Amino acid sequence: MKPERCFLGFLFSFLLTGVAEIQPAHNSLKPQRVHFQSRNFHNILHWQPGRACISNSSIYFVQYKMYGQRQWKNKENCWGIREFFCDLTNETSDIWEPYYGRVRTTLAGIHSGWTMTQRFTPWWERTKGIR
Repeated sequence: MKPERCFLGFLFSFLLTGVAEIQPAHNSLKPQRVHFQSRNFHNILHWQPGRACISNSSIYFVQYKMYGQRQWKNKENCWGIREFFCDLTNETSDIWEPYYGRVRTTLAGIHSGWTMTQRFTPWWERTKGIR
């Protein structure tokens, strides 16, 4: 589908929600299937665009944290990117600790909510393929 049509689909869903209720439009922007892929402790966060068929005008923002921490940290190299992945290898270097990642989308000044991964432990993910 052409980028113009994707944006029009988003705009149409946004307008249908009305001024008082824009939550569905935000939800249609939320990244989908956010997950870590790990190969030899090289840990990459991956996601797919939201249901609104986002064009290449979408910008993504990535944060991460270790399990038990309160504050999320911005991944500076993945702040305002257009790709559907982010390398978090350095940020997930303690292979025994569990981590979380999350992603949000911005399009035409509208921000989605965050979509978070399941708990990710590098050592466990590395050993899953061995069994």
